[in-house]
Amino acid sequence: MAHNPHRHPGVKLGAMLPPGTAKETETLAAINRLRELDRRYVLPQIIVCGSQSVGKSSVLESIIQVPFPRGDGTCTRYVTKVTMQYRETPGVEVRIQPGEDRDPVVASFLGGFKKWDNSAHYATKLGEFMDQAHRAIFRDTDFKSFTNDIMLVTVSGPEHRPLEVLDLPGLIAFDQNGQGDEHFIKAMVTRYMEAKQSIILVVINANQDLNTHPVLALSREFDPDGERTLGIITRPDVAEKSQKENLIADIWGPNQHKFKFGHRWHILRNRSAEEAGTTQEMRDQVEKALLDSPPWNKVDARCLGVAQLRERLRELLFNLAKRELPGLRDTFHGKIKLLQDEFDGLGGDEFKPGELQIAVALSLSRLHDAARDHARGIWESDIRHSEYGSNVNLRSRVVERSEVFRDRLVEDGHAWNTRIRLAPTDPDSDLGSIYREKKDIGASALQSPQASPRETEPKKTHPTLEAEIDEVVNMLEQTRDDNLPTFFSPQRIKHLFWRMSNGWNAIALAHVQSLYNCCEQYFHQMTPIAFQRERNDCPSSGFRNPSRVANRFVVTHVISKLQECHRQALEELLRLEQDRLAAPMNLDLRFLKDRRAHRQGRDFRHTMRASHHLSGSTPGTRLDQTSLAEKSGLHSQRDLTKDTAETYLDAMWSHYLIERDIYIINVVRQVGERHFLRHIAKILPKDLEESEREMLVRNNTAEEARKMEIKKEMAVLEESLAVLAGI
Repeated sequence: MAHNPHRHPGVKLGAMLPPGTAKETETLAAINRLRELDRRYVLPQIIVCGSQSVGKSSVLESIIQVPFPRGDGTCTRYVTKVTMQYRETPGVEVRIQPGEDRDPVVASFLGGFKKWDNSAHYATKLGEFMDQAHRAIFRDTDFKSFTNDIMLVTVSGPEHRPLEVLDLPGLIAFDQNGQGDEHFIKAMVTRYMEAKQSIILVVINANQDLNTHPVLALSREFDPDGERTLGIITRPDVAEKSQKENLIADIWGPNQHKFKFGHRWHILRNRSAEEAGTTQEMRDQVEKALLDSPPWNKVDARCLGVAQLRERLRELLFNLAKRELPGLRDTFHGKIKLLQDEFDGLGGDEFKPGELQIAVALSLSRLHDAARDHARGIWESDIRHSEYGSNVNLRSRVVERSEVFRDRLVEDGHAWNTRIRLAPTDPDSDLGSIYREKKDIGASALQSPQASPRETEPKKTHPTLEAEIDEVVNMLEQTRDDNLPTFFSPQRIKHLFWRMSNGWNAIALAHVQSLYNCCEQYFHQMTPIAFQRERNDCPSSGFRNPSRVANRFVVTHVISKLQECHRQALEELLRLEQDRLAAPMNLDLRFLKDRRAHRQGRDFRHTMRASHHLSGSTPGTRLDQTSLAEKSGLHSQRDLTKDTAETYLDAMWSHYLIERDIYIINVVRQVGERHFLRHIAKILPKDLEESEREMLVRNNTAEEARKMEIKKEMAVLEESLAVLAGI
């Protein structure tokens, strides 16, 4: 990597773009200060683009008098960013910013590269430093030809003005090595072109057809109006006569509309390799002599030579700054908002002595009152921002789940579909829960590890009542005790009931879990509302970061109490299950009415059956108790057993329906209301110990470090806004 040999002791690096007005002076100072404050934001900069070997680096060198790679076969293989900045003591610095695709070990090595000199001979060191940086970037010979690394060159001095110029790799049409370099370079160049803060210097050489330069299409794509683009023609001294004529015709003649930007093209003559040792003054004299001669003297003098180019770039730079810098205000304000939100998310509350205790007490009082009222369905303005289906509407959600529980027990609680009392379609079937269509609400809450698959499997249905009675007969015969023949213990009725109601507990367990989930979700949603700071200027009125504080409070002080409520509810449910499995007890008059109705109905059926058979018998047939029993179907041992089975089955179903209604009420009242809703506010502590209060707002070490970073970054942004306000 060869550099300009004209560097010698006494060389002064860095030509300037001097401001023309006091306003421009303020703008330059603002840009400089903004760069010092934070280099992450793209500020007005100049990028030099073009194909390989068109003289991009030489253009850049002529503008700012910083030496760039030069020599046969030499090309820019990475971005070189040159930053001019004011400093009382002149000096140069070269660093490397490793690309994101670098191996961490290599990236660490490149990131640690730094060369700095501010001695009297600092200018002679720059080329050496750049050579060393270049070798460091390409020390891995297996690495690809072009890299995402950036060589950072900083030139400081008392006469310098803030300026940032980037030399980009040259575009190529085809990579003969097959590494895809043409796509890599294009992606890199377009990334800088599309930045609205970039002034695009499009460099082409005079001895080539304009149509062969892909950079023209790219610049038109990312700056369609050409407001940020300035075209530069190099090597006017090596172009043939016909090439010069064609070029002038294309840019200043009839064809200019095809290659027109928002700013007129500029012609620049760079040093040749043989002139590398000449001074800047000698370079300018040779350039002036060339551009004063035909055909270039026909071009507007403002579009000729490096001196005029610097002046035009100055205007471009200040116009771009005038247009783009105000937009940074919105960027900075937005960033401050994001940082403030992150700060709040890390527990951004800071309290003076005594304020935290008051804030906790007020928050707990609001939460206590809300839980007490919401459990009873009293809604005040504390739910004004919540959806109607929100968990904040605690009573609504509990009623919803209770009605779903009731309907599930009615529809799925029985073990089989009995035919003992077949009835027409229930005219009151539409009186089920209004939440019937929402039975999947809190589906996870309605499921339980103890839940029986019976709830989802099809229920068994006997083809006829006779078949169902036969199954009960089989049960009676298989479980006989010491009773006399044809006599069966009424205890078998409770066995039938136990089998029929075996699914109740699983459905109730799922309901209890859903109530627990409902209450937990309520506190997770309501606590941040209750902990919200009521007045921003009054820290003791609550928390600026209520979500984080509320979550810590719920996890630490509420969940365990809710789990205790859940445990007690399960114990209560266990007692109800034990009651279900106890000896049947029924004082409901409906049971006696059902027994009488069943006996009367059964006797009537037997009588009608006997009458039917007798009406078809031979006249004079003798009727006695035996023949009547035979005709009625109550004669054989099997007949008597079936009669008992039918009686037991009907008694069981009558008892089941009454017990089911009682069970639903008991679960809703004794389990749900007693252990979750009735005293839900009492599970909340009235106050917290000092250590417990501090735990709510305490941050861990990593969070504290991040908070400090955020404070510093916000301070930088606030100062940046102050700088922008000055212009």
